[in-house]
Amino acid sequence: MAIVIPAYQEAATIGDIVRRARAALPEAPVLVVDDGSTDGTAELAEAAGATEVLRLVPNQGKGAALRVGMARALALGAGLVATLDGDGQHRPEDLPRLIATARERPGCLVIGSRRATARAGGQPAARRRANRVADFWISWAAGQAIADSQCGFRVYPAAALTDLDRYARRSGRRFAFESAILIDAARAGCRVVAVDVPALYGPESLRRPSHFRPVADIARIVMMVAGRLLARRMDPAGLLRSLAEARRENRLPAHRSDRTDMETETR
Repeated sequence: MAIVIPAYQEAATIGDIVRRARAALPEAPVLVVDDGSTDGTAELAEAAGATEVLRLVPNQGKGAALRVGMARALALGAGLVATLDGDGQHRPEDLPRLIATARERPGCLVIGSRRATARAGGQPAARRRANRVADFWISWAAGQAIADSQCGFRVYPAAALTDLDRYARRSGRRFAFESAILIDAARAGCRVVAVDVPALYGPESLRRPSHFRPVADIARIVMMVAGRLLARRMDPAGLLRSLAEARRENRLPAHRSDRTDMETETR
C-alpha cells in the first residue's frame, strides 16, 4: 500500500497533510508529487517526513502528477494506492476507513464521496453544479452509478492502474485523467464503491485559487466521455443501468457515524 499526494503551490497545507497521512497509516510510504511548484511545496513536504518527493518541472497538470506517483507506488510493490489532494480538502484521518473498505471489497475502487456535504450546503454552488454534470456523464460511460466522480480521495487496486500511459494519452494531463481511470476500470468489471467523507470548504480554502476550472475542465471531461460513448454507440443500456443504481443509492441513508462526522464538519 502507498499514499500518493499530487501538489501544486500547496505550501500552506502540504506539511500538515503529510504529517497527518503518516500518522493515519504509519506503515504506508507517502509519495508527494510536486508539480512544478515555486512556493517551497517540495521542501516543506520533505521536512514533514514524506517518504519520497517526486518533482515535475515545469508544471504538467494533476493527471501527469498522479501518473508519476502511481507508477512509483506500483514500482514499490503497492497492492493498493491511496490518493488525496494536498490542499487540505480531504482528511487524512479518513484514510483507514477507505482502506478498510478496499480490503473488505477486494478488486473494488473506493472513492470518498462528498455528496452528504453537498446536500448540506457545505460545497460551493459552482463546484456542486459542475460535479453533478460530470457525475452524470461519467456514470453513463462507466455503466454504473458513481458518486462524486471528481473527488480525488480514492483507493485504487493495483489492477486498475496497469496502463497509466494509455490513460494519459487518451485523457490529457489535467483532471480528465482521473475520470478516464474510473470509466475504464468500471468497464473492465471493477466496482466503484463510495464511502461518505466530509469536504472541508472553510474560509481559507475558499479564498485560495482552485486549480480546478469548472467550465474548462468539465468541458474536457465531457468531451473525453462523449468520445467513449460514441465508440460504444452511446450505450443506452449503460445509461439506464447507471440511472437505476443512482436512484437506489439516493434512497439509502449514510451510515450513522459518517453522517454525524459530516454534520459536525459542515456546521
